[in-house]
Parts: sequence; structure tokens; C-alpha cells
Amino acid sequence: MSKLRFALLGLLLFGWVASAQTSREELLSHMELTAGNYANYPVPTGHLTPAPAGYEPFYISHYGRHGARYMTSDKHYKRLCEALDSAQALGILSEYGKEVRNRLILAAADAKGRAGSLTTLGGRQHKAIAKRMYDNYRPLMSQPLTVYANASTSRRVIRSMENFCAELKDLNPDFSITMEAKEEDLYYIKANKSIVLPECPTDDDLYHKLKKFRKKMMTWSPQMESLFTDPGRAKEFIDPYTFADDFFNVAADMYCLPELNLSFNDVFGEEGMINGFRSYNAAWCLWEGLMPGAKQSYLRVYPLLQNFLDEADAMIASGGQGLRLRFGHDSVVLPFAFVLGFPEAVGATDDMEILHERFSIFRLIPMGANIQLIFFRKAKSKDILVKFLMNENETAIPIKTDCYPYYHWRDVESYYRKMIKDAHLVYEE
Repeated sequence: MSKLRFALLGLLLFGWVASAQTSREELLSHMELTAGNYANYPVPTGHLTPAPAGYEPFYISHYGRHGARYMTSDKHYKRLCEALDSAQALGILSEYGKEVRNRLILAAADAKGRAGSLTTLGGRQHKAIAKRMYDNYRPLMSQPLTVYANASTSRRVIRSMENFCAELKDLNPDFSITMEAKEEDLYYIKANKSIVLPECPTDDDLYHKLKKFRKKMMTWSPQMESLFTDPGRAKEFIDPYTFADDFFNVAADMYCLPELNLSFNDVFGEEGMINGFRSYNAAWCLWEGLMPGAKQSYLRVYPLLQNFLDEADAMIASGGQGLRLRFGHDSVVLPFAFVLGFPEAVGATDDMEILHERFSIFRLIPMGANIQLIFFRKAKSKDILVKFLMNENETAIPIKTDCYPYYHWRDVESYYRKMIKDAHLVYEE
């Protein structure tokens, strides 16, 4: 490929990195994005570059996060209700506070006994993703394919898989679909915690820095003060940081439950919601080891990468065609995107004040987030092409190609197998 073409590719990639940046204006215009990893699955751009002449899709390899869900614990509701109940008993709950408390009681009642469960919206999200997959690759998907899907043992993940596969079966009754959720598959479906992470002398400092940053972001806002007629007395039995964090989680989860028609964004105000997003954005970046100087937690998704490579090679060698679906969690999608080198996932900074300007979890792990590899072949040719999709949008990997957004599988496989080999993974006995 010519130097000019590589230069143009570089400019294109730079454009993507720039477009992945997040501005305050964008968040103010789309407050739903402040929900971060609770954000609703975005509608993909719809732009898919046609494959080079003669190449047809024959295999799709996928990993998807579960869809919209209830919070995984009732602790946020419990603490908030106890705090507001105490304030009411003391006679220091304002009229606004009483109205917020009534909303909270409705939300908590709806969530009772449903911690971590898939919401109605979560099911719809996976059906819509399946429908677009079918429509976008109809030459493959209209055939009587063998489909193998597996999931983590989490109920919300299993239900997501069931919704996805039910939609596929409705679209093509000739699909032969197998669904499983087995403990023995968790070593790659979830982050493999038996992998020993190399020591990192700067990791503790980053967590100390994160703690201070999150305390700064999750503050006792003027709106929170207005919940009480005597805010000073309220602070005697309410921890401001925990109170703010609990309310942010409830506010974010309301985006997963549009049918409730409830919102708690007003308890924070616009700035408070943005700061809550910034808090969790920094936390996820550090938790998954994507921040410079952090412990390399992302190594724990290397078994998933190995699985993608091995199963793709087996499909190619068989000369057949099929669909491979995996369902799991945001704690896998996020580091997997980083390991693959997607521009949306790399380029983070340890400066937490500006991190959100170049790294945003709502672009990577909204509810229903997924990564897809679409494989293409041409008759009478051994050359296999593959393209990468992040949440159904074409994206790049750090490998040279002469046919972007398509890559030659021989180059892709070689690059990632070397990456795994060079990691020298060590497992606990």
C-alpha cells in the first residue's frame, strides 16, 4: 500500500479519536449519556463499507454485554430510603424532599426482588441488535446456519442471550441454535481472575488519587441541601459522599426503566450528573487497567481473545459458515476493546480531571454493548478478510491494511497471537 494511503488512513484514525472525545456541550445536550455504563444502547450510524469485490460474509464472531438491567443490589435504595425516612421522622424533610422521597418509594417498590434482573428495555435492545445483524449480513444470515451461543451464568445475561436468539429464530426458522451457560466456560466468558497480574508500584497511588477525585465529584449539591429544611442536622446522620453516590446510581438506572417515567437527575442538577459520570468514568478506566500506570487487569480477558482466534481458525479450516455468539458483562467488553486496540478504548490519561475528554465509557459499555468480528472470503482465494465493529460501528485496530476497514486475517491472527505469547500469562495453581 502506498505511503499516501497509509497517511490518509492515519488522518482517518485521528478523526475517529477526535470524534470519540467528549465535550461538556455534548453531555449537556444529551444528559442520558451521563449515565455512563447505564446509558441506553446507541443507534449505530448505519454506515457499513461494502466488502471488496468478490468477498462474501461467512462467519460472525460476537461478544455482547447484557441489556438494560435493574441495579445489582438494593443497597442504594435501602440507604436512601432510610436517610429520607429519618429526616421525615425528625421533621426536617422539605416539601421538595417529600416529593423526591415519594418518587424514591415508587422506584424502590418496582425494584424489590429484581436486583440485577434484565428490564423490558434490555430484552428489546438485544432483539434490535440481532435484527440489524440479520439485515446487515443477509447473504449469510438468510441461510440455514448453525448458531452456537453461550453466556455467563448470570440470569440477566442468559435472558439477553435468549432474546437475541429468539429474534434470530423468528427471522430465520432454519437456524439451528444451541444455547448454553456453563461454569466451565467462565474462564473466558468473564474476566479470568486466576491470571496473576504483574506487580505495579503505581497502582496504589492511582487508587488513592481516584478516591480523592470521586469524593470531589460526588458532592453534597445545592439540590441535595434543598431536600432538607435543616441540612446541617441532616449531615449528622447522612454521609454526603455515600448519599450522592447512591442517588447517582438510582438516577442512572432510571434510563433502564423508561416505563416508570421517573427521573432523579434534578437531585444533582446538570453539573452534578456530569460529575457523577466523570467519577465512574475514571473508576472504570482504572478498575480495568486502562489508565497509564495501572495494574494490567485487562490481561484477564486474554483467554477470550484466544477463544476468538481459535474458533475463527476452526471455522476457516472447516470451509463452513456460521454464527458464534457470546454474552457477558461490561467488565469484559471494556478491556477487550482495549486489548483489541480500538481507538475508542485507548489513549486514556491518569489526569482524571480531563480523562472524560478522551475516554468515555458510554461509547464503549452502554447497556447491550458488543464487539463483532465479521469474516469474508472469496471463491478460489485463501485470503480471508475481517472487519471489527464496536457497538455495530466500524472501527480500527493497530494493524496495517490495504483495504480498510477490512483486514487480512493472516495479519490479524499473527498480531494477536504474538500479543498473547508475549504476555507470558501466569495462572494461580
